[in-house]
Amino acid sequence: MTEGAAAAATLGGVLSNITEVFTASVGWVGTVGEVVTSTPILLVGVVIGFIGVGVGLFARLLNLR
Repeated sequence: MTEGAAAAATLGGVLSNITEVFTASVGWVGTVGEVVTSTPILLVGVVIGFIGVGVGLFARLLNLR
């Protein structure tokens, strides 16, 4: 194999692996979404996190000089 062909084969393998990981990630997000939809109490942690981020950003905006 020449260097160009080896690089192409390697790039193809990398792209294939990235596609597999992306597909698996989408499946995991779907699974988590189904669990959260069936048990809405799990959203409490997410909402508290967003509130904390909002308060932190607002506090920083007030401290601008």
